[in-house]
Amino acid sequence: MKYGIRNTLILIFTLLLLAGGGYFYIENRFSEDIEMEKQRTEELRSELQDVQQSAGMFTSAQANYNTALYTRLNHPKELFRSHNSGNLYNYLQELNRDISFTQLNYSLSDSVLQNDHGIINVNIQGEGRYENLVNFLYRMEYSRPLIQVRTVQLDNITDLERLDRVNFQVSIGAYYRRGDWTNYQAELEPSGPLGQILHNPYYPLIHEVPANVDNLPNVDDSRLVVLTGTRAHILDQTGTLQRLTVGDRVYLGRLASINMNRGEAVFELNRGGIRDRVVLSLQQ
Repeated sequence: MKYGIRNTLILIFTLLLLAGGGYFYIENRFSEDIEMEKQRTEELRSELQDVQQSAGMFTSAQANYNTALYTRLNHPKELFRSHNSGNLYNYLQELNRDISFTQLNYSLSDSVLQNDHGIINVNIQGEGRYENLVNFLYRMEYSRPLIQVRTVQLDNITDLERLDRVNFQVSIGAYYRRGDWTNYQAELEPSGPLGQILHNPYYPLIHEVPANVDNLPNVDDSRLVVLTGTRAHILDQTGTLQRLTVGDRVYLGRLASINMNRGEAVFELNRGGIRDRVVLSLQQ
C-alpha cells in the first residue's frame, strides 16, 4: 500500500474515532441537560402560544372596554331626587305614550335604603301591543333615570280580536338619592322610542277562523250584481241584496276597492292568518 493512501486511511479512522468518541461523550455527559433543554423549549413554545392567544383576547377586551366607556360617557345615568312614588309614576306615564302606550297598572312593592341612595321597587302589569311594550321597556332602560328592569313575564292572548296584544308583568327598581347630594345636578330626560318592530313572536301566524256570528256577507258564497262609482251591490249567501262601500266589513275582511272599468269588486280577507284577495266580477 502506498504511503499516501495509508496516511489518508489513518487520518479518516482517527477522525471517525474522534467524532464517535465525542458523540458518546456528549450523550453520556450532557444527555440530562439536553432533555431538560428540550422540555424547556416545549414549555416556552406553549407559553408563547398562550401569550399570543391572550394578546388576541386583550384586543377584543380593549375594544369592548372602549365601547362600554363611550356608552357610559355619552349616556350618563341619573338618580331620582327623592323617595316620591308620585314622581316615579308621573315619569313612567310620560314614557307610556304614542307608540310606547300600553294599559298599565302600578303597585309599589317596597323600598330598600342604603347610605347614599335608595331603591323603589315597583310591579307593573297590564296589556298592550307587543311592539308598544318593547318600546316602553326600551325607553325605560335607555332614559337618564337609573331604572333597573329585573323581570319581565309575557303571556299571549288567545282572543281572536286581540291576537296582536300580550299580557305582561314587569318588576323594576328605581334608584333615588339619599344623603348629601347638594352639588349633584340631574336631568331626567326620557329616551325616544325604539321605532317599528316588524315581528311579534307572540302573534300566532295561523289561528282559528272565527264564526260568522254577525251574519256578515260571505264573499265566497256571494255574487256581484251591480257596480256604481262608490258602491258594490252583491247578493249574499242568504240571497239578500247588500250595498257595500269601500271599507265596509264582510265575513273575514273588508271591501278593499272598486274597479268600474273592469267591473270588479276586490275584497281582502284574513282566513285565520292567511291573507287572501277575492275578486267578484260582473261577468261572473
